[in-house]
Amino acid sequence: MISDTPDLVGGISIGVEVENRNEEQCVVFESSNTGHIQVSTESLENQLENRLRVGQIVRSVEDAYLLYCNYAHAKGFSVKKGDQRYFTGTKELQAKDFECSCQGGKDEKCSSERIPIYLKPTSRTRCKAKLRITRQNGGEWKVAKFVIEHNHEMVMADQRHLLRSSRNISYAQKSTLAAMVSAGISVASAVSYMENEAQGPQNLGFVRKDAYDHLNRIKKHTKVEDGDAAALLHYFINKSNTESNFYWNVQLDDDNRVMNFFFRDHRCLIDYEYFGDVLSVDTTYQTNRYNLICAPFIGINHHKQNVMFGLAFLSDETENTFEWLFGTFLASMSGKQPETIFTDQCRAMMNAIETIFPCAHHRLCQWHINQNAPSHLGHLNGDSNFKQLWHKCMSQCESEEDFEGTWRDMIDEYNLSSHKWLNVMYKLRHKWATTFSNLKFSAGLLATSRSESTNAVFKKVVDKAFSLYDFVLSYEKIQSNWRESEKVEDTRCRHGKASMILKHNPLLNCAADIYTLTIFKLFELEFINSLNTTFIQQPSNFSDSLLEFKVISHGENTRAKQVVFNKETHEVKCSCHKFESMGILCKHALKVFNVMNVHIIPNSCIKKRWMKNARNRILDDAGEIESESGRESEMVFVNHSMRSIYSLSMRCKAHEIARSKLTEILDSACKQINVLLEELGLDNQNASKNVAEKENVMLNEMFVRNPISVKSRGITDTNIVRHWDGKNKKRKRNVKAAKSSFDLMKKMKVKTQLWNDDIKNDLS
Repeated sequence: MISDTPDLVGGISIGVEVENRNEEQCVVFESSNTGHIQVSTESLENQLENRLRVGQIVRSVEDAYLLYCNYAHAKGFSVKKGDQRYFTGTKELQAKDFECSCQGGKDEKCSSERIPIYLKPTSRTRCKAKLRITRQNGGEWKVAKFVIEHNHEMVMADQRHLLRSSRNISYAQKSTLAAMVSAGISVASAVSYMENEAQGPQNLGFVRKDAYDHLNRIKKHTKVEDGDAAALLHYFINKSNTESNFYWNVQLDDDNRVMNFFFRDHRCLIDYEYFGDVLSVDTTYQTNRYNLICAPFIGINHHKQNVMFGLAFLSDETENTFEWLFGTFLASMSGKQPETIFTDQCRAMMNAIETIFPCAHHRLCQWHINQNAPSHLGHLNGDSNFKQLWHKCMSQCESEEDFEGTWRDMIDEYNLSSHKWLNVMYKLRHKWATTFSNLKFSAGLLATSRSESTNAVFKKVVDKAFSLYDFVLSYEKIQSNWRESEKVEDTRCRHGKASMILKHNPLLNCAADIYTLTIFKLFELEFINSLNTTFIQQPSNFSDSLLEFKVISHGENTRAKQVVFNKETHEVKCSCHKFESMGILCKHALKVFNVMNVHIIPNSCIKKRWMKNARNRILDDAGEIESESGRESEMVFVNHSMRSIYSLSMRCKAHEIARSKLTEILDSACKQINVLLEELGLDNQNASKNVAEKENVMLNEMFVRNPISVKSRGITDTNIVRHWDGKNKKRKRNVKAAKSSFDLMKKMKVKTQLWNDDIKNDLS
């Protein structure tokens, strides 16, 4: 690799090979005095040494430093900046020293007799090598002293790129590094990529520690002038003024400190309208400088991907706080409650959900329960039979009677009737045992894993040093990436068809046309498993149109499932309740479809949220607004109206007469609607504007303070006091500081006198 390093004496440009700087080579340079190309067979070290001889002229202090760094790299040592002196009574520099990094040594007077835990290696050998440049008042810079001899070994040629003065991150490298880290790539991965691009770490110009130091400096200098909390509220207000349907709410304490806040954008409202039937909330993650509790509201879309419904930060986990949080979330979503909500086993959260979400089915995370169980079960952890009974109670019981019998057998066999934790779990059995939740849609989830995977994404992008304002910006980047991933899946579903094992099966072809690729694979798996099922008896008639089948799977020690089939409508219901909980037909129902020659999935057996066009369902075939709950949703109406007006605007934009006609119609419609709302007493035309004005007045009249740092529930990162730190530590520190100040003043006086003597000798 050729490095064009400017020789900072006389405008000479030198081109050399970096890897062989100490070897004899042909050096080509152009003299600024003659303009002729000169060729030298001297080594680079000798070339640079000649340009640093006493009396040589340099253009500036910076040029002298860079030239000495190049010389140090060629020879094998590192450079540090030394002392400097100013002209008397001015701030104009008169002399500057550049020294070997091994100059100086440990001050033995300040060392104590105790043995520290960590001994930092020292590289100081009191080396005398240095470069000093001086100048007369207003004159040129000249080399006044150049000491070549070192009292230590030089660094090998293949290690010189690690010397501190030889390392530097260029502007382009800084930009690339910052862009990659902001995109969610780790610092180590970003540096590895840049090393590969530079064909090795020796050609990169810096090491990983330099990258970390640079990024830390950026964080320290990125401070919000008006404070973190005020900047966050200003950001929310600006978003609400520029983005329709943006919602935010902040709760303050008596000292105007931010306690809790929640926000969501307009897309979250639309996502919740389509996929808000299942909600996951996890509050076990703290990742900001105040240790506030991060509470993301997570759902699952038609591709089984995570989707955000909003984000909150909480200062505590009390019942009042959760009631405020869930009440705020419900108000932001026009009062629509989820069918199922997953949380961890927090009593305050459970009580708040019963109050705010009375219509929702609350499910406890099975993963958290299994994580906490070993600490309560003691010697039972090693009993395989007990574990089998426990897991059967969690997710393998086929009915409530089966659960009660299994639980009773487990308690009686191990004499656990007085076990406190198991008695508490039995009271909560409707919240964690799947047999009590089969009739409620849960998208196949058993835990808050969706929220925990979101926390894992947060950990890669943010850390404990992040402010709330920075965290919100990072959250929006993550949210944008997720939405882009959904677009990619939508494109795959609309412009491609799933590959099928049975290509000509009409039922699979029907499912491939309806479902997304991810859901179709689950449907296809159920279809394949239906081939492993059989009927144990002839179907019996419930009525003229209803048939009951009993289906059992080969190789499974389970009871036969009852499948009721309607011969007229082709509706089907199975006792395993997979369709009710998961939203796709089970293998037992598909076995009946195969026997009854049903080749098209009836509408009653299609969960609309799993369809390819889940987001585009505005009108059904009859032209009416579609709603599974039987009433028109406000958000669906707004979506449909906006699509209609946008379509008309696009059709009219190329025709002047059509544009005028559309404008006239819209103006007339606005007047008629305003008159109607006034007659009904529903005139809210200026509501949003008044809200924004009140918010700005609130911020102008009230000083909003940053939240207080919350004490985390786990191991803190505070330093552990060592055993030798006694009660007199403060007094010893004051005495030592006073002594150090006296020694420093004495040392500075001696050094000033030595400087004066050296400068006089150099100038003479």
